Amino acid sequence: MKRIVSVVLLLSLVTGFAFTNGNAESADDFKVAYIAKNTVDAFHATLNGAAKDALNDLKSEGVIDSWQLYDGLTDPITQVNLLEDALASGADLVILLPAESEGSAPIVSRSAQEGIPVIVVNSTTNNTEELATAFVGSNDVDAGEMMGNFVKAQVPGGGKYAHMMGVVGNSAQIARGKGILNILGNDPSWESVGDYAADWSADKAVSFASDVITEYGDEIKAIICDNDDMSSAVQNYVNSIGRKDIVAIGVDGNAGPLGMVKAGTLRSTVLQDGAAQVSTAISLIPDIIAGKEVPKTTMVPFTLVTSENVDNYLK
Repeated sequence: MKRIVSVVLLLSLVTGFAFTNGNAESADDFKVAYIAKNTVDAFHATLNGAAKDALNDLKSEGVIDSWQLYDGLTDPITQVNLLEDALASGADLVILLPAESEGSAPIVSRSAQEGIPVIVVNSTTNNTEELATAFVGSNDVDAGEMMGNFVKAQVPGGGKYAHMMGVVGNSAQIARGKGILNILGNDPSWESVGDYAADWSADKAVSFASDVITEYGDEIKAIICDNDDMSSAVQNYVNSIGRKDIVAIGVDGNAGPLGMVKAGTLRSTVLQDGAAQVSTAISLIPDIIAGKEVPKTTMVPFTLVTSENVDNYLK
């Protein structure tokens, strides 16, 4: 009997059968579902492009059989429904870029329930630490603190500032706001005039910025944004009305804001290397298929980009 068991185990290794959960019967039949946050904004377009390249490499190498992109439309309900589509299509592993911490959490719990590994990328769900196979992202508190410290350095005398938030409930929105408060909330020379639900939207951020400047005038010294779609639009707006004294800053380091930093029309951006986040996440897949242990959490550092180092990041 021991001899028979040994032969069976050997055959399973020879045929590439290493992953026992999910729907795959062999490594040649392994399917990946990539549930994007969205496919439209500049940051996620870059991130999705890097994912496409990395997953296509795994496919060409024979590590996976196929993969499918699902567009979450920045809506957690859509993402949850897409998971069911992915499971029905035989997905063996899920890569998730959550739209919201709470709303996207059922994807992680449902995948765990089905015995399917889930790698969460960029932002977390409120059950990522407990149930996800791995998380790869960046420490968003650090990003908020970088923005706060830059604003303090640019305006040593302090003043009033406004915070343009991403979608409320997204982990990046929560953590970046915390980081800003860690710096400016503990400095009596700075006063917040409010946190505005701009939903990552350039148009909404500019509208709120206009209202804030109308109400507070020259007292407004900074408008801190959770992403660069908002910060670049706000900076263009304040420049256009002759308020170049207002510091606008955001997170992502997309091509447009980097070009503005180079041109001197935007003072800084906090670069988030989304391509590195998603490619690092995808690099875990071979070990997951092989049943090996992978790091539970991997953090990719943020970088403050100014005129002094922008040439290092312009393509």
